[in-house]
Amino acid sequence: MSGDLDRLQSNAITFAQAQSEEEINCLGTDGQHKYKGYTFYSLQTPENLDALQTFEVRDDDVYCVTYPKSGTHWIWEILQLIMADGDASKTDRNLMVVALELTVAPSPDKIRQSTPGYKIFEKVPSPRLIPTHIPEPLCPPQWFSKKPKIIYFARNPKDVMVSFYAFAKSIIDPKLRSWDAFFEYFCSDDVPNGPWFDHVLRYWQHREKENFLFVKYEDFHKDLKGNIIRIAEFIGKNLSDDVIESITQQCTIAGMRKTYNKIEEDYPEKGKMFTHFLRQISYLRKGVVGGWKEYFSPEQNEFFDKLYAEKMAGSGLSFDFEL
Repeated sequence: MSGDLDRLQSNAITFAQAQSEEEINCLGTDGQHKYKGYTFYSLQTPENLDALQTFEVRDDDVYCVTYPKSGTHWIWEILQLIMADGDASKTDRNLMVVALELTVAPSPDKIRQSTPGYKIFEKVPSPRLIPTHIPEPLCPPQWFSKKPKIIYFARNPKDVMVSFYAFAKSIIDPKLRSWDAFFEYFCSDDVPNGPWFDHVLRYWQHREKENFLFVKYEDFHKDLKGNIIRIAEFIGKNLSDDVIESITQQCTIAGMRKTYNKIEEDYPEKGKMFTHFLRQISYLRKGVVGGWKEYFSPEQNEFFDKLYAEKMAGSGLSFDFEL
């Protein structure tokens, strides 16, 4: 396994050091492709997506499922610490840059020579914590024929859109640097990994399954400790009050900034690979609920509220848009 992780690390570092738009266009709209009706980045290759259908799931796996820019690194940190009994030194930071369906590569022409995420995870010892953005229709079939733990972490779509925009305008695609252009893009069917509504509602349908837990970003802001306890119980971790309190403190926004600063100090050559996308944009932004109000025009807000009401009607699922 160490050889695969070393190669992954080398690929990721080169990828993170890419400076020109040409070098990182594997994340741009020009490099996207369609797969079974969904739009994906070129890093999510058709071969990777095909391979998920035969991916060997283990009963003690824990899957962290999110729509992009929904607080993935927050819930990932929480889960890592729960599984490590609150001891950050026992977490594997190399896996912070890996996702099940993603191939981390230094440039588009190197994707097929690089190690796909699912192959990395094949060699990770149990219990595995595996993050993914995969739409529900394309998830590994063994998720529901076996009994791994699946945690879906959802965030209100207005804040997701703003976080996605901050990411896209700085790194991914010059076509999306206008907020108005990105707003239309996000509301379309062409956004990578599918529309937010499709992604969230399809996973919401599994909420009653015993191996599935649907939780919300906003609820963690309201009661972080209570939700950490809930997740620990769900994945079968019996943690002491002291460990729960330690995890809670480490997983506040201030606590995570402290952790990320320490990662960069401990790994001077590659630390920012773990804490920043392309070493340029921190995975930690404001970490607030309601930041969308700084971006949405009254007309956009009215349009999106109507779209939200239409798409969510009858689902029984609701979100807090401000706290």
